[in-house]
Amino acid sequence: MSSSDIVNHSNERNTIILLKKSCPYCDKLYQSNQKAVNHIIAIHQKRMERLPSGNRNFGVYSQANAQKYERLGYSIVVRYGCVSCKEIFTEKEELRKHCDLNHVIATQPENG
Repeated sequence: MSSSDIVNHSNERNTIILLKKSCPYCDKLYQSNQKAVNHIIAIHQKRMERLPSGNRNFGVYSQANAQKYERLGYSIVVRYGCVSCKEIFTEKEELRKHCDLNHVIATQPENG
């Protein structure tokens, strides 16, 4: 992914959006959506829809990426990206609510 793919020219020149691939239910960060979904299933016992890969034109947030783009003169905007769709949120709480309402797959109670 080139830097031209992830620069946002809509509101402010030389602004870049970096997405935190964050678990909506705790503070764990991931470099891939797949690892985030696996974590949510294993740790939080929530079945999530899985996102097809290669859907976004944003960089992944990391301290190294933020420093790199700041050195290049970009203003950094950090957002939370949904691991199951292309939605982007300003606040992590918005991400959690979105996931609960749209992507957690309800499981049937077991007959026992």
